[in-house]
Amino acid sequence: MRKRLMLAYAGLLVWIPLFGMESPARPDFKLEPAPKEVQLRDGSFAVGPGTKIFVQLGHQSEDRIAAETLAEEVEVQSGLKLDILGMKAAGKAEGGAIVLARLQDERVRRFLERNGLKSDEAVGENGYLLFSDNSHLIVAANSGQGLFYGVQTLRQLLRPGGKGLICPAVGIRDWPTLQRSSSEQNDTGKAAAPVLAERTVGQPQI
Repeated sequence: MRKRLMLAYAGLLVWIPLFGMESPARPDFKLEPAPKEVQLRDGSFAVGPGTKIFVQLGHQSEDRIAAETLAEEVEVQSGLKLDILGMKAAGKAEGGAIVLARLQDERVRRFLERNGLKSDEAVGENGYLLFSDNSHLIVAANSGQGLFYGVQTLRQLLRPGGKGLICPAVGIRDWPTLQRSSSEQNDTGKAAAPVLAERTVGQPQI
């Protein structure tokens, strides 16, 4: 288990500079690297003794690394030990749960879009969306790697509050400035040079 987390952290160190490249500092949140787009909202999500972490069935093996990293952070900060459970793509997590989802899930994608977080080409394979309010905490991505990056941002947002931790209500879109897709292959089968992803910076909304 610890070996898997160490390997995941090693991969994160390689990608962190790409996420923060050319992104302006955010005085409201000390997030490193600074996300490309941040929307500040009213309220906060409470993480307490009854909170559970859900990952979608079919992606449990890959996404559990992100879930375990998050559960470890919660335990270090608060002493709480959160259960990690599987959830069908068409299923519905219980209220007050933390959901680690894939953007291929149309319901998740529509919910996030209704709340101002669009999954477009800029997000790409390794970007992520993070949404929280008083009753939802969702990190969603197109890949396990993107989900892991989103959890790193979530870990920084968590802070002591109530009987556990709180996450301020936010909407975040972020992606590495350099993206490489599986289709970007040349005729020899080798990966082509990374493509500079389109960058749009959103202003915080209070």
